[in-house]
Amino acid sequence: MKNIIEANYQSIKKRGLISENTTEYDFVMKLEEEVQEFIDAESSLEIAEELADVILVCLNYAKHYGINIEKQLLLNITKNQTRHD
Repeated sequence: MKNIIEANYQSIKKRGLISENTTEYDFVMKLEEEVQEFIDAESSLEIAEELADVILVCLNYAKHYGINIEKQLLLNITKNQTRHD
């Protein structure tokens, strides 16, 4: 997962879409755009592509702000495994 996160972040950074000036608002706006594209997707291929884009924006946010998302995902899975709702 770390390789995917790093490769994606660097590719977006290289394109100039992420910089040290990218704000939390910028990420949220990009996420909103990708979620809307996911909602509007009509074919299975489009749905898969847009879902991947949503996830990649989230991973970029985590990388940009120093969140260990892999660790957090594992913590959340453990929490969900022990929930009784």
